[in-house]
Amino acid sequence: MREKKTGFKAHAAGLAGVVLLILGILCLPMVTLAAESIKFATLAPKGSTWMNNFDAMAREIRSKTDGELRIRFYPNGVQGDEIDVVRKMRAGLLHAGAMTATGLGEIQKEVLIFQLPRMFKTYEELDYVRDYLYEDLDKAFMDAGYVLLGMGDLGHYYIFSNQPIRTIADLQSSSVKMWVRTTDKIGLEFYKNAGIATVPGEVTQVMASLYSGRINAVAVSPYVTVALQWYDKFKYMTNLPVSVGVGATVMTKEKFDQLSPNQQKVLREIAKAYQSELIQSIRKDNDRSLEALQKKAGIEVVEFEEDSQKAWDTIAVETHNALVGEIYSQTFLDKINALLQEYRKGK
Repeated sequence: MREKKTGFKAHAAGLAGVVLLILGILCLPMVTLAAESIKFATLAPKGSTWMNNFDAMAREIRSKTDGELRIRFYPNGVQGDEIDVVRKMRAGLLHAGAMTATGLGEIQKEVLIFQLPRMFKTYEELDYVRDYLYEDLDKAFMDAGYVLLGMGDLGHYYIFSNQPIRTIADLQSSSVKMWVRTTDKIGLEFYKNAGIATVPGEVTQVMASLYSGRINAVAVSPYVTVALQWYDKFKYMTNLPVSVGVGATVMTKEKFDQLSPNQQKVLREIAKAYQSELIQSIRKDNDRSLEALQKKAGIEVVEFEEDSQKAWDTIAVETHNALVGEIYSQTFLDKINALLQEYRKGK
């Protein structure tokens, strides 16, 4: 087992630069300054799937605007974390940012509903609902003073642990130390309802906490586990999606309104086109990472027992209802549930 994991380190090394992958998705690429320069900040580094995709998008945006619309990109968190970026956007010091749940919660928190536990069982369900509601989401961001340039996801989150997790009782064991992000109100509520003890902290603290034993279980996507090199501290993955990691790219309406009508049109159309390709690329990355985790890192995939899965889903619904009025409205929750019911009936 250790030989497999040692060999896998070399495979993962190429992704090691994606140290804050979970924090910075959907970023626009770096180009040089121009008359119409958009200052865009992200915690995501160069070399990721996101950057490769959007490098191509940047070239097309520049070409379609005759070089008049360019973006100055601040990677690797040089402008601070997502809370810092939102604050600087409000002050006009930055114009755009790549946001996950933390940043989005500061701008338009209802969009966090897409990250509810067990809300979407498949990517197809997520795509159906998100595409259907895109115009509503676009308006919600506009009302908040931002333009939605694209939405995406980090993939399904699974529980990685150093002991097999097959039941809720396994998770409730005193030996399990489940990490949850300090700002993740949804995760904190869900685990509390399930009677699971958590250890809140930030993403940047996870590696040290794994080495010290302060935590020994996390819920993340396979790609994130590989990219952040957390995999070496786990032996098992429970094959039941807990939730989907979501994010969005936003721009201040103030800056967007300064662009010409043609620049606005080009920016939104090209961003939307490339976003569809990016979503599929990230999902493929997750599939490849899961295969590598099993074959090269020796992580064993275990099944969550059927009775526990039913109880898990019941607790998830309780969590959905408990957060009404705090994160999203009852109307919005009902609308998504109706769309899911419609989709599932048609399958």
